[in-house]
Amino acid sequence: MILPDTLLYIYEIRGDLGIGIHPPPPSFVGLWNEDDFLYLFFTSPEDEYVANVVCKGPTRLSARHEILYKDWQSNLPQEGVQIGSIHFARADDPAPARGSLLLDPSVVFGDGSHPTTVACISEIERIVGSRNVQSMLDLGTGSGILSLAAASLGVGRVVAVDRNLLAIQTVRSNVKLNNLTGVIQVRAGEARLFIDTPYDLVAANLPFQVLRDLVVLRNATLHQVWIVSGINAQQADVLRELLFDQGYALDHFIETPPWVTFSAVRKKE
Repeated sequence: MILPDTLLYIYEIRGDLGIGIHPPPPSFVGLWNEDDFLYLFFTSPEDEYVANVVCKGPTRLSARHEILYKDWQSNLPQEGVQIGSIHFARADDPAPARGSLLLDPSVVFGDGSHPTTVACISEIERIVGSRNVQSMLDLGTGSGILSLAAASLGVGRVVAVDRNLLAIQTVRSNVKLNNLTGVIQVRAGEARLFIDTPYDLVAANLPFQVLRDLVVLRNATLHQVWIVSGINAQQADVLRELLFDQGYALDHFIETPPWVTFSAVRKKE
């Protein structure tokens, strides 16, 4: 795990790296990709490597940033994080409590401190406790914290999806740490590409624009329950109406201003 006072060196790159960079130096944390640029994270300065290996051909260095890890990500405290009945221990904890899930969020979202993460896990636990949930699709998985929670609660098949390559690297590591490779499948790509297979539960902690486009797709109706998060109250109203038009009814609502999380259940025909 990255220590709180570690200085991160972040290189913003414009252009397409294709399949990635090989071989990365030991200080390399990972590659964070966006639509038209990407960030490379290192724990030591790698100006020469970036200039001579990364920024060749169509790629160029746009900016270089330095930030302490604790200013980028709050990370788990030494004692871990308790959310409902689930305890998340630091991946470097030498003696984690029995039954704890090990978690290393690296530099991606999902360290258990954000209200939307807490609300989503609370909803997963509530729904799994009241319905027959054998499968879950986790859209925008980040560190994989929601997938880990679902698997620990007995969901037998979980698919964790993210378009961010650093998130994919991180969740794969966390799945392996917890010996859950037989339960959690990790997939890279856009959320909309993964909703054409029915799931008992879909958890989507994503930006409003992405959620708005997702819930109106025809295949959105294949799933029994949606957990929607990462939005404000006004955006939640819009999404609830869209899901209502798709045949869903509001099941539960959690508000931790400015954030809203709600679940919607498909109506019986």
